[in-house]
Amino acid sequence: MSEILKEKHFNPKAHILTLLGNELIKSPVMAIYELVKNSYDADAKKVDVRFRDIEKLDEAVIIIEDDGIGMTSEIIEDVWLEPGSDFRKPIDKITGERQIIKSPIFERVPMGEKGVGRFAVHKLSSQILLITRPTLIKFKPNSREIESTELANYEIQLYIDWKDFNQSKHLSDVPIKWKIKSDLESFRFKEKGGTYIRLSGLKETWTKGMARDLKGQTLSMLSPKVREVDFKINLNFNNQWLVDFPSVEKILNEAPFNMTALIDKDYNLDFEYGFSLKNNNNIGQRIIKNNPDFNKNIRGLVKKELIKVLEKKELEQDKIDEVLKDFDNKPLPFGDLIIELYTFDLDSYSMRDYTADADLVKKVLKEHSGIKVFKNDLRIYDYGSPSNDWLGLDLERIQNKMWFSNNNSIGYVFLDAETSNSLTEKTNREGFVENEAYLSFYMVLKAILREFAATRFSDRTKWLKLNQKSSSNLFDSKVSAFKTLLESSDLDNEEKKKKLLEEAEKLEEKYEEDKKILLIPAGVGMTASVALHEIEKLVPRMEETIKSEPFKKDIITEQVDELRQYTDGIISVLRKGGDKPIDIKESINRAFNNYKLKLLNRNITTIIEIDDNVTLMNCDKRFFITMLMNIIDNSIYWLETVYKEEKIIFLKCSKINDIVTIIIADNGPGFKDDISELIRPFFTRKSDGIGIGMYLIDTIMMKYGKLDIITGGNEFLELGIPEKFDGAIVKLVFNKNQ
Repeated sequence: MSEILKEKHFNPKAHILTLLGNELIKSPVMAIYELVKNSYDADAKKVDVRFRDIEKLDEAVIIIEDDGIGMTSEIIEDVWLEPGSDFRKPIDKITGERQIIKSPIFERVPMGEKGVGRFAVHKLSSQILLITRPTLIKFKPNSREIESTELANYEIQLYIDWKDFNQSKHLSDVPIKWKIKSDLESFRFKEKGGTYIRLSGLKETWTKGMARDLKGQTLSMLSPKVREVDFKINLNFNNQWLVDFPSVEKILNEAPFNMTALIDKDYNLDFEYGFSLKNNNNIGQRIIKNNPDFNKNIRGLVKKELIKVLEKKELEQDKIDEVLKDFDNKPLPFGDLIIELYTFDLDSYSMRDYTADADLVKKVLKEHSGIKVFKNDLRIYDYGSPSNDWLGLDLERIQNKMWFSNNNSIGYVFLDAETSNSLTEKTNREGFVENEAYLSFYMVLKAILREFAATRFSDRTKWLKLNQKSSSNLFDSKVSAFKTLLESSDLDNEEKKKKLLEEAEKLEEKYEEDKKILLIPAGVGMTASVALHEIEKLVPRMEETIKSEPFKKDIITEQVDELRQYTDGIISVLRKGGDKPIDIKESINRAFNNYKLKLLNRNITTIIEIDDNVTLMNCDKRFFITMLMNIIDNSIYWLETVYKEEKIIFLKCSKINDIVTIIIADNGPGFKDDISELIRPFFTRKSDGIGIGMYLIDTIMMKYGKLDIITGGNEFLELGIPEKFDGAIVKLVFNKNQ
């Protein structure tokens, strides 16, 4: 014989159950949660978690008891003793997807779906006593409608000592035995069904810190929307460990910033926002509700997040286009989503404005900060644990002062367990499997949080400005205070007083000048980088053309011309300038040419109208092109977030009262914010923005004239802007350089 075929089945050692328990359940707290989930799935209305003699390891026991439907002998045998059973969410043999079998009484979508929750007992103890009395449920033929319920006339008692499952025995060599008792007087559950689990021989000593951690986790196991009459977790350590444990509800109504956002499966957003200071009415409040500027379809915003992810993966453009096309045609894979968010500021001056108990706010945030995720009634771990900044809020905060920190936030994400079946929990209970559905989930949340961050930043900045004590460390505030002090002083030497004031004013002027010196080159560098980015994509195409056979002379000629346009664009903004007559038409075309390929790839049309009487203007060419490129770049970004057959950028340059005026408009989503916010340094709603573009334009235009934002009305008509350009409209008036 040339070959021998052998066959053998896996025959694991009994010790594998203990190993699985330790690996799959990462902490005693999570072990308790797994057992609570089993009670929830069993249609319990309450579950009691009791700790007895917990400070004495040899005598300590943990008891988990619920009033659910219990387990029959068949379920003990065919489900509880079969790890990995798909009893609650069986696999459809045709589609390969999990089917949802809701609980019989309350029709709950099961939270335990892997069949591994029973391993929680391995993590906690070496002995388990399980007592259960089932409720027998009869359904109508071919229906899930209950015909009758009856309390079983028996009770099951099962005892396991995990020490019997040692490495010397195979799993099949360790029998599990249970009793089926029929003497009602000896039953634990005499008048109703339920399950009782007593864990003894605990594997580790519980401490006050662990108890308080469990309490915090217990409070957050249930969705804030669950009523106590529907499902309740009672936790009792039979000692003083949980005295004065802080409750989240006590501080949420004091949060200076809050948001509630609903997004449906088609990406339609309903956005509500509130800013208010309980102890400081002078600063005022802002409420955003039923606002059409915010209640829009955000598929385009989410698409921008997706593009960032795809570009980081360095995929070919064809593959990116394929993924984006697929994205455009699909609804959200997890159905509707609701997010509630509350954020706080913890500096002493700010806290004084919104709370009377700063210590309580800090204590609650220490225990409960983070953004938690819930499917129906129960939480998905370990999203929202204080140490798990899964949405990267702290990193965003480091990179952009507009953002807020994870440890200053309390948030809740609510999913429908039935429609979000594509979001599957990892077996080790550390969040969702990072599949395509999870990527959509993550990007949607980031897009919504970005809207909140920008809106919040606007109010936060005003708050700081109006709160003089909190802004006293700002440089310009210090200079202003110093000047006020000098003017009100009783110095007898007026000459010295005058000189001191002059020096203070020089210092103030120097500070403002230095800001411009630093920011303007930064903006110029940003605009030059646009052309460099296009060159980076052009070079591989040129290489491909050069290597092609037969050689395509006409194509390489076009590409060389394209390269020349980009290099000319870079030179035009980097070359040392100065105010001198510039060709307005040539400069405008230069700004648009730097985006030629980007506009083409995104199917954005440009319309440029320049009146014949507009030819030359005294201006620094670098600054002029830089301003236009920033505005064009903004239009391209926001046009990508809308779904329209025709996307257009419109530029009109004319003389109004002999003053050169440039209008740049698009048919995108438009501005949500007042111009005072748009020109504020570091304010941006762009996912990849740093917030200096509009500030840069405003700073330059202070020298040449005025920057303005057109919001419609009579001016819209007077300027001759076509009605279809109802998005962002920027007006540059050059009235200081004639």
